[in-house]
Amino acid sequence: MRTSTFIASLIGTLALAVDAQPVQAPSLMQSSSRLRGAKAAPAEVTRQIIAGQRYSDDDESCSAEGITPGVCALASLAKPPTSPASLASRAGADCDKQESADRLERALLAEIESAMMGNHTGFDAAKLQSLEQELNPIFATLPHEQPADGKPGGLGFAAARYLLHQHFLRQHSWHVRGLNPVGDGRQPPDAKEALRSRVAGHLLEVMEKKAGKTGLDLKMLAIFVATLEHLLHGDQQERLKQAWSVHGLQPEGSTNFQGLVSVLEVYMAHYVYISQKADSGYAHTFGQALMEVKTIARIYGGWSKIDTFIQEQASKRLQSSGAKLFFNDAAVAADEVLLLFQEVSGAMCHDMEKTFQQFTGGKEGRVKLADLRHAESGDLFRESVEYLTELGALDESEKEPYVFMPNYMLGPSNCDGTTSFYDLCCPNACESHKEQLERALVGAANHVSVISDIVQQRSGSAVPADMRGRLDELAQSNGGNVLIHGRAFADWLHKVFPRECPRPRAADFKGMAGDMLPDAATELQPVAKMSGSLFDW
Repeated sequence: MRTSTFIASLIGTLALAVDAQPVQAPSLMQSSSRLRGAKAAPAEVTRQIIAGQRYSDDDESCSAEGITPGVCALASLAKPPTSPASLASRAGADCDKQESADRLERALLAEIESAMMGNHTGFDAAKLQSLEQELNPIFATLPHEQPADGKPGGLGFAAARYLLHQHFLRQHSWHVRGLNPVGDGRQPPDAKEALRSRVAGHLLEVMEKKAGKTGLDLKMLAIFVATLEHLLHGDQQERLKQAWSVHGLQPEGSTNFQGLVSVLEVYMAHYVYISQKADSGYAHTFGQALMEVKTIARIYGGWSKIDTFIQEQASKRLQSSGAKLFFNDAAVAADEVLLLFQEVSGAMCHDMEKTFQQFTGGKEGRVKLADLRHAESGDLFRESVEYLTELGALDESEKEPYVFMPNYMLGPSNCDGTTSFYDLCCPNACESHKEQLERALVGAANHVSVISDIVQQRSGSAVPADMRGRLDELAQSNGGNVLIHGRAFADWLHKVFPRECPRPRAADFKGMAGDMLPDAATELQPVAKMSGSLFDW
C-alpha cells in the first residue's frame, strides 16, 4: 500500500537532504513592492489512543497541555535540533530522520483513529455533518469506485485528492502541499520541512488504506478536512508561541500593548517572508525576528495594511483584557490578522488582474508577452520565458508569444503567505463557476441544458452555437453526462470564460483516470524544478 511506500520515500528524502550540501531553492515569490502576498484533551485519552508506543519528552509535555499528537509532532519538526553536534555524524542523522518519520507516522494515525471514533478534541459531529453537506456537490460529480461488499463506491485516491485540493483552494485560496493534482509549486528547503510538507498527502494515504477498495466516502473526506484544519490551526498556534517566546515571554507571562504588537508583527512577517524557512518553520531568535519584520516592511506592498490591522487588533485586546495582555490575547488577535492578510493578498491579485486587462487583449484574457515586458508596471509580469512555458501560461501558436492571464495568475510566483503545509495563492474565479455547476448538476437529467443555463446566468449572454454544439458532443461521448472535472470540459470553460478559467495542459492529465481528472502523476510541478532565476529583469 501507499502508506509504507510513503514512509520509505520520506526516509529517502531525509537521507538525501542530510547528505547533500544545502541548496537554496529559487524563490517563487515576487520581489520588491509585491511578493504576491480548542477543547483541552484529557491526557489519558490521548495516551490511550497510541498506547504501547514510545514517547519523547515533547509527547509527554504536549499531552499534559492538551495538545494532540499530530500538532505536537509537527511542532517538534519545526524546532532546531537540541544537539546539533550529535547530528553531524551519519549515524546521528540517520537516527534523527528515522525517529522523526516514525513519530509523525504514529501521531497521524492517532489523529485519524481519534476522529474515526468520534472523540477528537479539535472538532465535533456537527462540524463533520456541515463539512459533508459542503463537500457533497463536488463528491457527487466525480468518478466513483465500484461498489463492493454491499458498500457504495466512494472516491479513489486521485479523485479524493482532487476534491480536497479544490476544497482548500475554494475556501482559503490555499495550495496544500501533497494535494495539488498537478504537483507542488515549491520544493521544501530542508529535511524536516520536507517531512512536514508531506503531511496532507500522507494523511490521505492513511485514510485510503482504511477505506479499502470501495474508496473514501463523504464521512471520511469530512474527517480528513476537519483533521487537517485542526493540524494547521494547531501549527499556527505553535508558530505564535515561538513568536511569543523569542520576545523572552513565558507561556503564562504577560506583555503590554507594544509587546503584543511586536509579537504579532514577528508572527505575520515570518508567514509572508520565505527566506528564513530554509532554517526552520519558525523564527528562532529575536534578532532574526526583527530582521524579518524590517525586511518585509520594506519589500511587501501590503504590509502597511497588515500592520495597521495588527495595531487595531492589539487595541481591541487592550480594551477587552486590560493593560496586561496574555498569550490568549495574542491568539485571538492572530486569527483575525490572518483573515485580513487573506483579504489583502486577494485584493493585490485583483489589482494585478485589472492591470493585465488594460493591455490589448486583456479583456479576453490573452496579452502579448512583449506588451507586458515593455509596460510601466514596476516588477509585475517579469517571470522568465522558461517559467511561463513550464507553467503553461505561454501561447506560442502565433509569431509573437502571448500570455494567458488565468494560467499566469494561478502560478506559484503569485503566492504570498507560505507555511510548511500550504501557499496562499490568488483566488480563482473559475472555481466559483464550477461550484455553481456542481450544485446544479447533482441529480440533473439533462447536463447540457443545465450547464448552458448556468453559463448564461453567470456570463450575461447565451452560449454561442458552436460552444453549445461542442457541449453536446461532450455529453454524447459519455452517455449524456458531461465530465465537468475532465480535460475537455476544462478547455470548454477556458473558451467560455477566458479571463477566469485557465487553459488546461495535457501534462496535467497523466494519471490512471486519463482525461477524466487532473493528475500529473508527479510530486513537483516543472516550475519547482527550475534552476536559476525565475525572473527576467
